[in-house]
Amino acid sequence: MFKLLIRKDPLISFVVVNYIVSWSFIYPSFQLILKAEDDKFPMLALIGIIGAYGPSISALIIEKITMGNQGVKALLNKLLIWKLHFKWYLFIFLVPVLLYGLAVLSTQLFGYELDTINFKEGLSSSFLFILIALPFGPLGEELGWRGFFLPKLLQKFNIWKSSLIVGVIWTVWHLATFSLPGAAIPSVFEVSFYTLFLYLLMTIAESFLFTYIFLKTNGSVLIAILLHTAFNAGSNIVLTIFPQVENNVDQRYVIYVINILLIAVLSIGLLLIERKNKDVK
Repeated sequence: MFKLLIRKDPLISFVVVNYIVSWSFIYPSFQLILKAEDDKFPMLALIGIIGAYGPSISALIIEKITMGNQGVKALLNKLLIWKLHFKWYLFIFLVPVLLYGLAVLSTQLFGYELDTINFKEGLSSSFLFILIALPFGPLGEELGWRGFFLPKLLQKFNIWKSSLIVGVIWTVWHLATFSLPGAAIPSVFEVSFYTLFLYLLMTIAESFLFTYIFLKTNGSVLIAILLHTAFNAGSNIVLTIFPQVENNVDQRYVIYVINILLIAVLSIGLLLIERKNKDVK
């Protein structure tokens, strides 16, 4: 019965299995961390790693049931697509940092000052931030989101609807992470309908950019992982360059909104060009 339901609708099955697997481990893990005494990390909280890999685990389960071993092999092979023009590696690592940096600089138009600039420190810390960001969200999620979910959606819908659906489902998936400050939205933000709405807009904007990169890199999951890593690490790198911004809540909100707009404009513009040149639906 379970397998029949999955074969009937792999997309909905992926979402349901993904949410169950992820939330069953992420939320309890974060609660253990929040309730820990003397700031000691509870080792049992490591179960959250299973939840963080929920999208990839779910994609492999659904692919195994619907397409068998060949489907699983084809899915995993997307991790090995790396022979691409060097410009794409530059793009995915530089664009998230540059956009966030531009958002920070733009706050001067609203009266905020940027007195301290530690460019050397920000540059030297870049590798560490990337290394920290890589194992959790990016490695655990992208085989599911861009390896399985997006390609399946593109078989049924156009690039706009597919990207929007991924963005919304991706946002809802993160709801369990909102219980731990800093795990999804910046730790200086309070969890509210407003911050949830902003996060939704951010995730949808990023989803459009991920779709563009997916189309330009032959569906490489490796590239999606690296882009995801760059987005997660980018804000930390820029905030190291401009340390006085870190705890300025009002300025951080302005930065967040501007960054959303910049990502959205870039993503939609690139997809429009791609659609015109390649006749993408």
